[in-house]
Amino acid sequence: MKKTALSVCLALLLACGREDGASDAVILFAEALADSDYAAAWQLLSPESQALYDSTVVILHHFGYTEAGGAAGRLAGQMTEQEFASLTGEQLFSRMVSTAPETRSLSTSIRSVEYRDSTLAVVLVRTADGPQEIPVRRTAGAWRIDLTGLEPPPEEGD
Repeated sequence: MKKTALSVCLALLLACGREDGASDAVILFAEALADSDYAAAWQLLSPESQALYDSTVVILHHFGYTEAGGAAGRLAGQMTEQEFASLTGEQLFSRMVSTAPETRSLSTSIRSVEYRDSTLAVVLVRTADGPQEIPVRRTAGAWRIDLTGLEPPPEEGD
């Protein structure tokens, strides 16, 4: 097991009952991306976020390589028909984040954490583009990154 994956597992066990577990999840997620440990980052996603990637792949497969290969390539980089046919939600996530340079520099600088209820927190991190809100959901006793409603930081002048 990679060092990052092991540290993710240990940190998740320690963070299960802690109030600051939401910020821990964001830090672990950013570190996993920075280390190109996409499997560990995937494990830190909420089930709803994972389902979003899984359902995207189902739709791509429904239309097939001929019709959806171009869209898949724009999302996750060029791939062969064989790669397309075996594509999973986790692989789609991994390919998408591996081709986006900004994911390797996601900030671990936590500005604040707002607990909206016992299952939802919003972690505010500093980025080069300004503050970024990252929703984090408590699922099965652990805090997970929720990418389903994530929005980019506002651009200058917005």
